[in-house]
Amino acid sequence: MADGSVIIKVQAEEIYFSQDDQNKIKALREKAAKETKKQYCDDHKSHCFRCGSKSLVEVQKGKIAIDICVNENCGAVHLDPGELETILNDTGLIKNIRSSIFKVFK
Repeated sequence: MADGSVIIKVQAEEIYFSQDDQNKIKALREKAAKETKKQYCDDHKSHCFRCGSKSLVEVQKGKIAIDICVNENCGAVHLDPGELETILNDTGLIKNIRSSIFKVFK
Protein backbone atom coordinates (compact mmCIF):
# COMPACT_ATOMS: atom_id res chain seq x y z
CA MET A 1 0.00 0.00 0.00
CA ALA A 2 2.87 2.33 0.77
CA ASP A 3 4.22 1.95 -2.75
CA GLY A 4 0.89 3.05 -4.24
CA SER A 5 0.83 6.29 -2.24
CA VAL A 6 4.42 7.06 -3.27
CA ILE A 7 3.53 6.58 -6.93
CA ILE A 8 0.50 8.86 -6.56
CA LYS A 9 2.66 11.54 -4.89
CA VAL A 10 5.27 11.28 -7.65
CA GLN A 11 2.57 11.57 -10.31
CA ALA A 12 1.05 14.55 -8.52
CA GLU A 13 4.46 16.23 -8.38
CA GLU A 14 5.04 15.54 -12.06
CA ILE A 15 1.66 17.05 -12.93
CA TYR A 16 2.34 20.07 -10.71
CA PHE A 17 5.77 20.75 -12.23
CA SER A 18 4.49 20.14 -15.75
CA GLN A 19 1.71 22.69 -15.25
CA ASP A 20 4.15 25.09 -13.60
CA ASP A 21 6.50 24.78 -16.60
CA GLN A 22 3.60 25.37 -18.99
CA ASN A 23 2.58 28.51 -17.05
CA LYS A 24 6.16 29.81 -17.13
CA ILE A 25 6.44 29.16 -20.86
CA LYS A 26 3.12 30.91 -21.45
CA ALA A 27 4.26 33.93 -19.40
CA LEU A 28 7.56 34.08 -21.29
CA ARG A 29 5.77 33.91 -24.65
CA GLU A 30 3.38 36.69 -23.62
CA LYS A 31 6.29 38.82 -22.43
CA ALA A 32 8.20 38.21 -25.66
CA ALA A 33 5.13 39.04 -27.78
CA LYS A 34 4.57 42.25 -25.81
CA GLU A 35 8.22 43.29 -26.19
CA THR A 36 8.19 42.44 -29.89
CA LYS A 37 5.02 44.49 -30.44
CA LYS A 38 6.48 47.44 -28.53
CA GLN A 39 9.71 47.26 -30.53
CA TYR A 40 7.75 47.08 -33.80
CA CYS A 41 5.66 50.10 -32.78
CA ASP A 42 8.76 52.04 -31.78
CA ASP A 43 10.54 51.17 -35.04
CA HIS A 44 7.54 52.17 -37.18
CA LYS A 45 6.21 55.08 -35.14
CA SER A 46 6.49 57.64 -37.90
CA HIS A 47 5.81 55.30 -40.84
CA CYS A 48 2.65 55.80 -42.84
CA PHE A 49 0.39 52.73 -42.93
CA ARG A 50 -0.69 53.60 -46.45
CA CYS A 51 2.52 54.37 -48.35
CA GLY A 52 5.09 52.98 -45.91
CA SER A 53 7.31 56.04 -45.96
CA LYS A 54 8.71 57.61 -42.82
CA SER A 55 6.83 60.84 -43.34
CA LEU A 56 4.24 61.34 -40.59
CA VAL A 57 3.84 64.75 -39.02
CA GLU A 58 1.80 65.25 -35.86
CA VAL A 59 -0.70 68.11 -35.85
CA GLN A 60 -1.97 69.01 -32.38
CA LYS A 61 -5.45 70.50 -32.06
CA GLY A 62 -6.87 70.68 -28.57
CA LYS A 63 -6.80 67.21 -27.04
CA ILE A 64 -6.28 65.50 -30.39
CA ALA A 65 -2.94 64.75 -32.03
CA ILE A 66 -3.52 63.74 -35.64
CA ASP A 67 -0.75 62.15 -37.67
CA ILE A 68 -0.69 63.21 -41.31
CA CYS A 69 1.51 61.75 -44.02
CA VAL A 70 3.30 64.59 -45.79
CA ASN A 71 4.45 62.35 -48.63
CA GLU A 72 3.45 64.20 -51.79
CA ASN A 73 1.63 61.21 -53.25
CA CYS A 74 -0.14 60.06 -50.09
CA GLY A 75 -1.68 62.42 -47.53
CA ALA A 76 -3.12 59.69 -45.29
CA VAL A 77 -4.56 60.77 -41.95
CA HIS A 78 -3.82 58.53 -38.95
CA LEU A 79 -6.03 58.55 -35.87
CA ASP A 80 -5.27 56.79 -32.61
CA PRO A 81 -8.01 54.77 -30.87
CA GLY A 82 -10.78 57.02 -29.59
CA GLU A 83 -9.71 60.11 -31.51
CA LEU A 84 -12.41 59.79 -34.16
CA GLU A 85 -15.13 59.71 -31.50
CA THR A 86 -13.63 62.79 -29.84
CA ILE A 87 -13.54 64.63 -33.15
CA LEU A 88 -17.11 63.71 -34.05
CA ASN A 89 -18.36 64.86 -30.63
CA ASP A 90 -16.73 68.30 -31.01
CA THR A 91 -17.89 70.08 -34.19
CA GLY A 92 -15.70 73.13 -33.51
CA LEU A 93 -12.71 70.85 -33.36
CA ILE A 94 -13.60 69.42 -36.78
CA LYS A 95 -13.27 72.87 -38.38
CA ASN A 96 -9.92 73.47 -36.65
CA ILE A 97 -8.57 70.10 -37.67
CA ARG A 98 -9.73 70.55 -41.25
CA SER A 99 -7.94 73.91 -41.50
CA SER A 100 -4.78 72.42 -39.96
CA ILE A 101 -4.80 69.54 -42.42
CA PHE A 102 -5.20 71.85 -45.39
CA LYS A 103 -2.39 74.13 -44.13
CA VAL A 104 0.00 71.20 -44.36
CA PHE A 105 -0.71 70.82 -48.07
CA LYS A 106 -0.44 74.51 -49.00
